[in-house]
Amino acid sequence: MKVFIVFAALIAVAVAQVSEPIVPIPYSYNYNAETEDGGSSSRQESSDGAGRVSGSYTVNNIEGHSRVVEYIADENGFRAVVKSNEPGTTNQNPADVTVESSADATAPVLNRAVIPAPKPVVPETKPGVRYVLVPITDPRAVGYY
Repeated sequence: MKVFIVFAALIAVAVAQVSEPIVPIPYSYNYNAETEDGGSSSRQESSDGAGRVSGSYTVNNIEGHSRVVEYIADENGFRAVVKSNEPGTTNQNPADVTVESSADATAPVLNRAVIPAPKPVVPETKPGVRYVLVPITDPRAVGYY
């Protein structure tokens, strides 16, 4: 009976901890960074503390292509608007995302070739003298010591 009372008390404590409401805390952050290839990226995001998050991020490369994504996440779900001039993009609206492209639709899409890593250089084996170390007690060492 004592075990049952202790077990029931533990369950009551666990349920009490879980039932405490989790209150969102307002926040805001941002950053700007240069990339290793000469481009840049940035991001900013904020939350109002009531479950609504909004923000954007930007990616620019050295070739002048850019992508800006503005988004909102709230009780209506996640929605984003993508603005880009990247080759191969077109205006379209898949799911809850709006893509606004200013890329030239007639321009060819450049595929960057993947260059395989060079194969290791294996030295050619040439006929010649091969030295083998053997103990003095080995029959092949007879006559050499």
